[in-house]
Amino acid sequence: MQTYNSTQTSTLDRVLGISLAAFSMFVVGYTASRALLIQSTSQNVPVESTVTPHQASMWNALGR
Repeated sequence: MQTYNSTQTSTLDRVLGISLAAFSMFVVGYTASRALLIQSTSQNVPVESTVTPHQASMWNALGR
């Protein structure tokens, strides 16, 4: 019979540890990327500069 002491780890312990580490890295990476995206989109960017006007509104001044 083999005794089990605290220095020996089972395969299940290793799998659980790796899974926990991978999940933790995913949560941290996801949170950081969402925070970065929210920060970059929350800056005061005028909407008019990013929107192309309709073609008819471009010719509006010509008829006046």
